Amino acid sequence: MVEWGRPASTPSRGAAPTTPPIAKRSVITPKSPVREVLDRYGIVPRRRFGQNFLHEAAVGERIVEAAGVADGDDVLEVGPGLGALTVPLLDAGANVVAVEVDARIASYLRDEIGDRDRFTLVEGDVLRIDLEQLLPGPVTLVSNLPYSITGPVLSRLLNGADLFPRAILMLQKEVAARLVAGAGGKEIGAPAVLLRLLYRVRRLFTVGRGAFIPAPEITSAVLTLERIPGSKLDRRVKDAVNLAYRQRRKMLRKTLSGVVAEERCLTAALERLGRPGTARPEDLEPEEWPELIRAAGDPPP
Repeated sequence: MVEWGRPASTPSRGAAPTTPPIAKRSVITPKSPVREVLDRYGIVPRRRFGQNFLHEAAVGERIVEAAGVADGDDVLEVGPGLGALTVPLLDAGANVVAVEVDARIASYLRDEIGDRDRFTLVEGDVLRIDLEQLLPGPVTLVSNLPYSITGPVLSRLLNGADLFPRAILMLQKEVAARLVAGAGGKEIGAPAVLLRLLYRVRRLFTVGRGAFIPAPEITSAVLTLERIPGSKLDRRVKDAVNLAYRQRRKMLRKTLSGVVAEERCLTAALERLGRPGTARPEDLEPEEWPELIRAAGDPPP
């Protein structure tokens, strides 16, 4: 299985970027300074959750603005933290379902905004929840993603794209780079290719370490993902992409030979795409993969 990012050596965010422990970047309501809230509720950032709290309200407001929600829109927020995204989302008229795993933070949210009409708090692990049963239908996903669940959440987008026509995510800058990378580099991998066959992915802005308490040792980036109308993920394409990237140093015509088509057909298909017969997985743009599979099925003249 191809991973979305490199595994962290510990759950905290103190490692070097080569083994980055992405942390949960919780955010706060403008009603109270971060440290005051933490002290009042006895919340000590936990290493098991890798918690870092956003104290720059402008960042949360910018994310909500990017979400483009209107009155009555349905939003799923994963990891609402102390509510700096939740409150402006509610103020924009959104119906917000927030899933929070930390009982201490859930208690704070119930006290502070639990009486808001359009707010639903679900205390639990989003990876163990049946989202199709929980949600009213397609929603906008908004999240400051903890690294430990970045891959699984992105997989939810990949496998349940009909439920998430739009997403605004803050995640580690290096992971964001993989998701927007194009042909010719080493950053892109199978998950990014497959995700971009379903979504238009765009990086909006970066968020520095100083925006959080306690300050992490990584930089974050905010992405938007917009579902491509009518997009579907063909099983043959998915299997070919995963197989190719498991052996990314090998030429595609070798890796996919006998699985997708004969080697000579794959060579001809690559040449039709304007790629050399020696091309490797990262030499293709995401949108070229379906074309390659189709072209390889047509015998060369």
